[in-house]
Amino acid sequence: MNKKYLHLVIGLVIIALSLFYAFRGVKIAELGNALLSVHYIYLFPAISLVILSYLLRAMRWRYFVRSVKEVKTSDLFSPLMVGFMANMLPARAGEFIRAYLLSKKARISFSSSFATIFIERLFDLTLVLLLLVFVLVFMPEAFVSGDAATGNQLLVKVKIFGMVSVSLCLFIFLFSFLLQYKNNWTMKAVEVCVKPFPRKWGEKIIGLVHSFSEGLKIIRDRRGFFATASLTFLIWATFIFTYYPLYLAFGIEESLPVISSLIVLCLTVAIFITVAPTPGFLGSYHLGCVTALHGIFGIQKAIALSFGIVAWLVAMGTTVIIGAIFALKENISFGKISAVEEAAE
Repeated sequence: MNKKYLHLVIGLVIIALSLFYAFRGVKIAELGNALLSVHYIYLFPAISLVILSYLLRAMRWRYFVRSVKEVKTSDLFSPLMVGFMANMLPARAGEFIRAYLLSKKARISFSSSFATIFIERLFDLTLVLLLLVFVLVFMPEAFVSGDAATGNQLLVKVKIFGMVSVSLCLFIFLFSFLLQYKNNWTMKAVEVCVKPFPRKWGEKIIGLVHSFSEGLKIIRDRRGFFATASLTFLIWATFIFTYYPLYLAFGIEESLPVISSLIVLCLTVAIFITVAPTPGFLGSYHLGCVTALHGIFGIQKAIALSFGIVAWLVAMGTTVIIGAIFALKENISFGKISAVEEAAE
């Protein structure tokens, strides 16, 4: 089977399973009533915060790209939004499309362009995992706010996931630092590791690592590193605050502790979306919201599911609309996006 179709089939299977567990036990009438009772006026501040998060992302991306070439923030916003819109395609194709569009627009290598996105994702994942570890260490009782048995089972699984993920992030950060400060030694280690592979593959991997190291120069820029770390914190703080107007929309703000929005973020982004990266996060995001709001905090499942649906529409709907506007402005059609995806692969 073609790799592209294989990714599509796997994504559809994960979506189907996620939605099955998210919808299981929820009556359509209950879900309909929950959606009808939403105060949709509160969605406007949530949408504004989503847009703000993308502006902050463009500002941060400029620091990553600056290590390769100076590019204006305004020139980065278009490939950023088109790339995030294209995450509706299987296998997180939007990341490759964003890197490809940047490489063409800024005239830099695709490997260097993709390296900036990789390190961006590493910053994101590391911060979210640190937030998760913070909650696990200092507020573990937050995971057992509802059903104690369910909460304790989930707490054990979250701890295992957190330890494995943090270890992996630390390894990647260490490798990235070694590429910058001990490049000769690190490249020799890479050459040893690729010896079992065919010569052609080995040469390609080494070439990619060389290009990849160009995109990691932000590590050597102390001011840039501090700025990107600060912007990363602001981006995710914005995401956390996005949930509060949604709480108001559903009238559940009084039933949830202050820490709940952080728990919802950690479960949906750090765990469910990371483990099951479905096209557009469909299904995995909804199941994460249901697990957090219903499984941990005891919110009625129909309300938790409707919250997941509305929150997903706010985030992805805003992304798709803005991405489509920039795609039209840049004369990028769906056919061109598909062609870009194939070229990037």
